[in-house]
Amino acid sequence: MQDLSEHKLYGRRILHVPSPVRFSGNKAVLETDSNWKVLMDTVMMLPMCHHYILIPENSTITDGDPLYRMDNVTLIPFPFPQSVLSNRSEFNAKKFKRIMAGREKVFFRPSEYLYLETSSIDIDFVFCHQPEILSNVLWALLTLRYGQTNLDAMVFFHWVDCPASSPSVAFPPTFFRHMEAVDWSQTAFVHGKASLEYWKQNWNNKSHVVDMNSSIEDKLSYMPLAAKSLPEKDMGLWKQSGKPIAFNHRWAGTTGRDILPEYMEGLPPEYVVYCTDQTIKKPQAGQSPVGDRFKYAYDAYRGRPQEKSAELYSDFLKNCHASVGIIKGYGTWNLSVQDPIKLGTPTLVYDTPMMRDVLGSQYPLFFKTKEEFQSKLLSLPEKFEYELRDFKSEFETNLMNAMLESRNYSKFHDTEGIYGGPWLYFMSQGLTYKKDLLFQTHKSLVDGQGSNSWETIRRWVRQWGIKDDPTSPFTKLHIPDDALEAHRRLKNYISDKSHEVPMSQFETGLHEHKEFHRQLNKTKKQVDLTSFF
Repeated sequence: MQDLSEHKLYGRRILHVPSPVRFSGNKAVLETDSNWKVLMDTVMMLPMCHHYILIPENSTITDGDPLYRMDNVTLIPFPFPQSVLSNRSEFNAKKFKRIMAGREKVFFRPSEYLYLETSSIDIDFVFCHQPEILSNVLWALLTLRYGQTNLDAMVFFHWVDCPASSPSVAFPPTFFRHMEAVDWSQTAFVHGKASLEYWKQNWNNKSHVVDMNSSIEDKLSYMPLAAKSLPEKDMGLWKQSGKPIAFNHRWAGTTGRDILPEYMEGLPPEYVVYCTDQTIKKPQAGQSPVGDRFKYAYDAYRGRPQEKSAELYSDFLKNCHASVGIIKGYGTWNLSVQDPIKLGTPTLVYDTPMMRDVLGSQYPLFFKTKEEFQSKLLSLPEKFEYELRDFKSEFETNLMNAMLESRNYSKFHDTEGIYGGPWLYFMSQGLTYKKDLLFQTHKSLVDGQGSNSWETIRRWVRQWGIKDDPTSPFTKLHIPDDALEAHRRLKNYISDKSHEVPMSQFETGLHEHKEFHRQLNKTKKQVDLTSFF
């Protein structure tokens, strides 16, 4: 494994708050939504950090998932509401505070449980994928920290509340919570420029107390999403003749269901649309059948494969004459149009500012009318190649810059306090865990209590070269041999007899926290699976 110990963000600790929005029965289906993809991308981009991830208690992620075995990840089962609307307004702060006070076990991995608390862990960043509840999360943390915090928040907007995105006039607006989240955060990530334009729609019809001013825009950064790489192997199962057209989107009004049938009228019969959404076979109430021109993609395969795998999906797209995307309404980003383009399948795309943000203004197969669509479809080049931007690198660069420019990273923690020197001494004597360090100085407070000053001590010692081990779910510090400034400050502390808390106070012997180490001894060896992803 690559040595990341010299990375500037080595040992930083991140709390991830996802946004469960898709459910199958009573289970959250995390992996089907882009917000979970972004969350996983940030985990993979930051292998030098430790990640605490709130995960729905009942989800499709099982305890056999590789996430449960990654050495820099701690999954925290948490009671998220089973409703999109409720998730935008509710956060179980009582449950969260019980966990962070060490009053409830956390199911860490199969047969392994941990007690997390502020005396044993630290949080440097909150990555919140449900911006509306950011203040709820921060207040829950602040409650344990006596009204102060040094952590930084990053919010990720996967949906923008505006007239275009509202399913009905009765849908309660949340854009004020969006503005609040931007205000509370260090950086707010949006997919692209379209998000900002949708935000501005909230001020088109009436004025509000807050304004869409430059201070908000200055906090924005971009998280352009890249579609997953698809297998290149030809399965040899596609047997359809003619010139099949792929429609790899949901069969819905927002994706072209009401437009594409009209646009297909008058084309030669060999042009047939194959849809990846099975609802194409059974029109919903009030919809007219689309006829033989539209078919379910996987019914067209020899043997009718039952499992819709990535290999099958890729094979389908590669065997199509063309692909089409008609996202005419609300949308801040799009992944599905990227799939066929990356595989070399010419893709006709309805021309919108959002799609120009994704594909670039120079993309050759934009259309706006039925005539443009048919003209470009009938005159496609024999070979199609188009290179998309490196979205993943762009996002990673933006994320790294935001973290390195954050307050808790860039701020110089110049207040040693009375325990900075003792912590260095404890570490020089072999104590490493935060729980053990605090056991020497705060015996009456170390169990089940929170204190902001404890975070301050950690930040003071860290700025002199102290390392925090990201493979440990608990804060675990040590003095590297090359941490010259830390060694100098340790020497000064040892020689300073007038220190408010002199070393002589601890020379009678240092003691580990027995219950904490009993828990540690139950923890099995963790396995790094970063390369798995």
